Amino acid sequence: MADDESPAAAEETPRPRGLSRFAILRTGPLRLGFFATIGVLLALLLGGAVNQLASVLTLVFLALFISLGLYPIVMALQRRGVPKAGAITIVLAAFGVFVALLLLLVVPIVIGEGGQLLRSLPAHVADIENQTWFIDLNTQFNDYPHMLLDWVRTMAADPNTWLTLGGGALGLVINVINGTFSVLFVIAVTLYFVASIAAMKQALYELVPASKVEGFKELTEEIVDSIGKYLGGQVILAAMIAVLSFVLMTIMGLPYAAVVASLALLLALIPVIGSIVVTVLMTFVALFTSPVTALIVAVIMIVYMQIEAYVIGPRIVGKAISIPASLVLIGAVAGGALGGLLGALVAAPVAASILLIIKKVVVPRQRLL
Repeated sequence: MADDESPAAAEETPRPRGLSRFAILRTGPLRLGFFATIGVLLALLLGGAVNQLASVLTLVFLALFISLGLYPIVMALQRRGVPKAGAITIVLAAFGVFVALLLLLVVPIVIGEGGQLLRSLPAHVADIENQTWFIDLNTQFNDYPHMLLDWVRTMAADPNTWLTLGGGALGLVINVINGTFSVLFVIAVTLYFVASIAAMKQALYELVPASKVEGFKELTEEIVDSIGKYLGGQVILAAMIAVLSFVLMTIMGLPYAAVVASLALLLALIPVIGSIVVTVLMTFVALFTSPVTALIVAVIMIVYMQIEAYVIGPRIVGKAISIPASLVLIGAVAGGALGGLLGALVAAPVAASILLIIKKVVVPRQRLL
């Protein structure tokens, strides 16, 4: 009896209702659709969270990028016999003093001259319109230059233009508050990253399998070193073009030298494109005086860009970022479209890091196949 009952009993034993209810999800197309739907929902939730945290993530990324630029200075001080704690303290103190001087000295001047530029822009445009060279140019191009100047003058003279750009009076105040908070946040996070970047790298190495940790460590150190050298060199080049623009505009008797120099310090951080934009901006301001002055400024800046590209740049930046100039230009444009000034700034080192990974990892694997 026991032998007859056991197979039949095993087959006829009913499954618990909880299991039979979800058995349809174990196999078949419904299972695929169910898990695909769950995956899409999780992806949407993750994308929404990233979108909400986009501004914070951008600030954190900026702080990390600045810390990578400061870290080589810490290493250089350590190689000269300075203890690690002392080297970090010196670098952080110098960075704090630089930011304080920038906020206390440069910002008030820029705000004052920037407001003066906005108020006097319609008068400067009208003055250009009455110059002989512009009248001849306007005649040759069927009054199109005059129409363009009319549009610029109308937009500049309308207070609603600047209120709209600033989001209104309340929006402008909120932007100032948010900007101040962002600067303080970036400074604080940068100080933390500089002090703990070695521990962060070590924690990253511990996540890699032991058989691959040496190659991963070598590649990471090379990328970090390249980014640090590139940032340090790019800051030096930006400072040089900012000083040059201020001195040149002062010697030529041009207005708004402080504003243009401050913009040059930021714009020149973008490789290739930054110097071109600074040159165009200086030439436009020089047109307020005369076309001859604008031509002199343009020629001097073009000569400087050639010297920077072929003499100064290779000596300062060296081979930290070894990528073709065409790829730098494409990366800067794409990065600017995706992430603004920060995206354009990080485009070159990101592209160089990708090429380095391809060279060190992908190419050797392809040779083994």
